[in-house]
Amino acid sequence: MTRGTALLDSSVWIAFFRPEGESELKAEVQRALRGGEVVTCRLVKTELLIGARDDRSYAELAVHLGILPQVPLSEEVWEEAARLGYSLRRRRVTVPLADLLIAQAALTHDLVLWHLDQHYELLRRFTPLRTRSFLHS
Repeated sequence: MTRGTALLDSSVWIAFFRPEGESELKAEVQRALRGGEVVTCRLVKTELLIGARDDRSYAELAVHLGILPQVPLSEEVWEEAARLGYSLRRRRVTVPLADLLIAQAALTHDLVLWHLDQHYELLRRFTPLRTRSFLHS
Protein backbone atom coordinates (compact mmCIF):
# COMPACT_ATOMS: atom_id res chain seq x y z
CA MET A 1 0.00 0.00 0.00
CA THR A 2 1.13 3.52 -0.70
CA ARG A 3 1.80 5.91 2.14
CA GLY A 4 -0.55 8.67 0.94
CA THR A 5 -3.97 9.36 2.33
CA ALA A 6 -5.39 11.73 -0.29
CA LEU A 7 -6.31 11.01 -3.89
CA LEU A 8 -6.68 14.32 -5.68
CA ASP A 9 -9.20 14.45 -8.50
CA SER A 10 -8.13 16.29 -11.63
CA SER A 11 -10.54 19.09 -10.68
CA VAL A 12 -8.35 19.89 -7.66
CA TRP A 13 -5.14 19.74 -9.68
CA ILE A 14 -6.58 22.08 -12.32
CA ALA A 15 -7.55 24.61 -9.64
CA PHE A 16 -4.14 24.18 -7.99
CA PHE A 17 -2.26 24.96 -11.20
CA ARG A 18 -4.36 28.02 -12.09
CA PRO A 19 -2.51 31.25 -11.28
CA GLU A 20 -5.69 32.79 -9.88
CA GLY A 21 -6.72 29.61 -8.01
CA GLU A 22 -8.22 29.38 -4.56
CA SER A 23 -5.61 30.23 -1.92
CA GLU A 24 -7.00 27.75 0.65
CA LEU A 25 -6.98 24.92 -1.88
CA LYS A 26 -3.44 25.78 -3.02
CA ALA A 27 -2.18 25.89 0.58
CA GLU A 28 -3.81 22.57 1.46
CA VAL A 29 -2.45 20.80 -1.62
CA GLN A 30 1.05 22.15 -0.93
CA ARG A 31 0.82 21.02 2.69
CA ALA A 32 -0.35 17.54 1.66
CA LEU A 33 2.38 17.25 -0.97
CA ARG A 34 5.07 18.23 1.53
CA GLY A 35 3.67 15.70 4.00
CA GLY A 36 3.69 12.84 1.50
CA GLU A 37 -0.06 12.47 1.75
CA VAL A 38 -0.91 12.71 -1.96
CA VAL A 39 -1.29 9.79 -4.33
CA THR A 40 -2.59 9.63 -7.86
CA CYS A 41 -3.83 7.06 -10.36
CA ARG A 42 -3.37 6.61 -14.09
CA LEU A 43 -6.80 8.02 -14.87
CA VAL A 44 -6.15 11.34 -13.08
CA LYS A 45 -2.68 11.54 -14.65
CA THR A 46 -4.16 10.95 -18.10
CA GLU A 47 -6.90 13.55 -17.65
CA LEU A 48 -4.31 16.13 -16.61
CA LEU A 49 -1.84 15.32 -19.37
CA ILE A 50 -4.57 15.54 -22.02
CA GLY A 51 -5.17 19.12 -20.87
CA ALA A 52 -1.52 20.25 -21.05
CA ARG A 53 -1.05 23.55 -22.92
CA ASP A 54 2.00 22.56 -24.94
CA ASP A 55 4.86 20.03 -25.20
CA ARG A 56 6.90 21.69 -22.46
CA SER A 57 3.94 21.78 -20.04
CA TYR A 58 3.16 18.17 -20.89
CA ALA A 59 6.73 17.06 -20.14
CA GLU A 60 6.93 19.03 -16.87
CA LEU A 61 3.55 17.76 -15.71
CA ALA A 62 4.47 14.16 -16.56
CA VAL A 63 7.62 14.46 -14.44
CA HIS A 64 5.82 16.00 -11.45
CA LEU A 65 2.97 13.49 -11.55
CA GLY A 66 5.43 10.63 -12.03
CA ILE A 67 6.96 11.36 -8.63
CA LEU A 68 3.69 10.69 -6.80
CA PRO A 69 2.81 7.22 -5.54
CA GLN A 70 0.23 5.67 -7.82
CA VAL A 71 -2.69 3.51 -6.72
CA PRO A 72 -3.59 0.81 -9.22
CA LEU A 73 -6.86 0.68 -11.09
CA SER A 74 -6.95 -3.07 -10.69
CA GLU A 75 -9.49 -5.47 -12.11
CA GLU A 76 -11.23 -5.29 -8.72
CA VAL A 77 -11.54 -1.49 -8.99
CA TRP A 78 -13.02 -1.79 -12.50
CA GLU A 79 -15.49 -4.48 -11.42
CA GLU A 80 -16.59 -2.58 -8.32
CA ALA A 81 -16.96 0.64 -10.33
CA ALA A 82 -19.19 -1.24 -12.78
CA ARG A 83 -21.27 -2.62 -9.89
CA LEU A 84 -21.54 0.85 -8.36
CA GLY A 85 -22.55 2.44 -11.66
CA TYR A 86 -25.12 -0.30 -12.22
CA SER A 87 -26.65 0.11 -8.77
CA LEU A 88 -26.83 3.89 -9.22
CA ARG A 89 -28.52 3.54 -12.62
CA ARG A 90 -31.19 1.38 -10.95
CA ARG A 91 -31.86 4.47 -8.79
CA ARG A 92 -31.90 6.73 -11.88
CA VAL A 93 -28.55 8.28 -10.92
CA THR A 94 -25.89 8.57 -13.60
CA VAL A 95 -22.25 9.28 -12.81
CA PRO A 96 -19.53 9.48 -15.51
CA LEU A 97 -17.29 6.42 -15.80
CA ALA A 98 -14.13 8.38 -14.96
CA ASP A 99 -15.69 9.61 -11.70
CA LEU A 100 -16.87 6.10 -10.82
CA LEU A 101 -13.36 4.71 -11.33
CA ILE A 102 -11.65 7.46 -9.35
CA ALA A 103 -14.17 7.15 -6.51
CA GLN A 104 -13.82 3.37 -6.48
CA ALA A 105 -10.01 3.68 -6.37
CA ALA A 106 -10.40 5.90 -3.29
CA LEU A 107 -12.80 3.41 -1.70
CA THR A 108 -10.67 0.37 -2.49
CA HIS A 109 -7.46 1.95 -1.20
CA ASP A 110 -9.08 3.69 1.80
CA LEU A 111 -8.22 7.20 0.61
CA VAL A 112 -9.90 10.56 1.03
CA LEU A 113 -10.89 11.92 -2.37
CA TRP A 114 -10.24 15.65 -2.72
CA HIS A 115 -12.39 17.27 -5.39
CA LEU A 116 -14.30 20.14 -6.93
CA ASP A 117 -16.89 17.88 -8.57
CA GLN A 118 -20.48 17.51 -7.39
CA HIS A 119 -20.61 13.88 -8.61
CA TYR A 120 -18.43 12.80 -5.70
CA GLU A 121 -20.72 14.39 -3.15
CA LEU A 122 -23.58 12.55 -4.84
CA LEU A 123 -21.63 9.29 -4.54
CA ARG A 124 -21.19 9.91 -0.80
CA ARG A 125 -24.94 9.52 -0.39
CA PHE A 126 -24.73 5.93 -1.67
CA THR A 127 -21.27 4.74 -0.57
CA PRO A 128 -18.81 5.10 2.33
CA LEU A 129 -16.65 7.37 0.11
CA ARG A 130 -14.69 9.88 2.18
CA THR A 131 -14.22 13.24 0.47
CA ARG A 132 -12.74 16.64 0.97
CA SER A 133 -14.78 19.04 -1.10
CA PHE A 134 -13.44 22.42 -2.16
CA LEU A 135 -16.72 23.32 -3.89
CA HIS A 136 -17.53 26.09 -1.41
CA SER A 137 -14.03 27.27 -0.51
